[in-house]
Amino acid sequence: PFMLRVSSIVVFALLMSCALPATSAAQPASDAGEFTVIPYLMGAAISGTQTIRGREVDVDLSASDIFSNLEFGAMGAFAARKGNWGFGSDAIWMALGAAGDVGPVSADVDFDQGAFAFYGLRRLSPAADVTFGLRVNYLNGKLALASPIALTVDQSQTWVDPIVGLNLRSPLDRRVFVRVYSEIGGFGLGSTFAWQIFPTVGVNLGRRSSIDLGYRWLDIDYETGEGNERFAYDTLTQGPVLGFT
Repeated sequence: PFMLRVSSIVVFALLMSCALPATSAAQPASDAGEFTVIPYLMGAAISGTQTIRGREVDVDLSASDIFSNLEFGAMGAFAARKGNWGFGSDAIWMALGAAGDVGPVSADVDFDQGAFAFYGLRRLSPAADVTFGLRVNYLNGKLALASPIALTVDQSQTWVDPIVGLNLRSPLDRRVFVRVYSEIGGFGLGSTFAWQIFPTVGVNLGRRSSIDLGYRWLDIDYETGEGNERFAYDTLTQGPVLGFT
């Protein structure tokens, strides 16, 4: 149904606000600066529940359903390191939309969402980093009814999640290498709780570039408001990730 599909778009927009963590090369700590740029793409399937204005719906959405509603998307990460310390950021901006008829009513639904992560990192060993920071999640939705009446409704939601993670890796100077990123966040300060597990296998294309293929599991439990103003979702998103580093 059209309204269920619209609700599924909202879930996707919120879930994709959890950004892919940036990583940097596992070389011995030195005074030389290291810089990493990662454009990436994720194909996600989503399952769980979503509550909008007190009304809960079940969501079971495939990656093909999500991409059919994608109007524009941009994803990328950056990290800088000197010695054992560094910082990074990760930005996602997506525009999703759906249009259709609900009985005699013609409707157009658009959602813009952004996720902006800022974090520090500390090298624990050549095989491990710890990350810590926060992520600002933003969502704006607009529903426009064209006929038989003209009506436009806007709603936005913004929250901040503290995040802490651990990145483990095999030596990155090999032809093929493995990384495993795990993360928890929210802690009741933003989301009630959020966790992520993200293993990848990378292939070095040269001294300065690699291509990475992985699979990510991301679970988020967020809610705010009460009664008819309650907004919540408790969902698991999972799917393959392709990145170029």
